[in-house]
Amino acid sequence: MGGFLLYPFTYLAKGLEMALADSLKQEAENAPKTSVCSISKIKEGMSKEDLAVFEKAIYDRGIKASVLERALKKEGILLSQGTITRHRNGWCKTCGA
Repeated sequence: MGGFLLYPFTYLAKGLEMALADSLKQEAENAPKTSVCSISKIKEGMSKEDLAVFEKAIYDRGIKASVLERALKKEGILLSQGTITRHRNGWCKTCGA
């Protein structure tokens, strides 16, 4: 944000005050509405064997998201821990996971 916190929940950035509620509303309005889930994109390009392993691993809480991220990176697949966690928690809004 580049500002400093004022009480209660108001930021002062470059001489302009903006309440957190205003910032959140603005960000929500500007967020992409039709983005495609990164996991869905990745699954489309996988072989059947890799897809089976990936489908099992993505929901296996015994495999840390950071471990899965690093393993995928070794295979040339960039997928963040946040995306993995979002899927594991059922928070993905674009694919229904």
